[in-house]
Amino acid sequence: MAKTFIEKLMSDDEGRKLYFREDLIFEITETIWKVMEEKGISKAELSRLAGVSKSNITQLLSGDHNMQLTTVADLLYTLDSKMVVSAVPLDIDNILESITFNPWTPAVELTVKQSEYQEITEKAQKELYQAA
Repeated sequence: MAKTFIEKLMSDDEGRKLYFREDLIFEITETIWKVMEEKGISKAELSRLAGVSKSNITQLLSGDHNMQLTTVADLLYTLDSKMVVSAVPLDIDNILESITFNPWTPAVELTVKQSEYQEITEKAQKELYQAA
């Protein structure tokens, strides 16, 4: 059976380091997004309150930017919040076991009920084309 991306990534030390680095970045940015949502603060409002450009806020919250801890602390302070940090032992086996991927399973079941289907007459089609 072919390995999943995560299984390949976790198969060596460098890959595992990258996985946990990205996981931390994700957790931090998601925490900031969650606080913003809870407080009803947009990126534009956060940029105004923090005194930084909206594009800078967008970059920082995209997860692609290497955010400094001082920036995280400043943004959370602006949001009247702080982050609680704890360290836990790595559990790589548990991570791999929790990943289930079946490429043959559709993400969403799509069905069309017969009652939802309505045939369009040729005249109605012409009217729709003209309206468009």
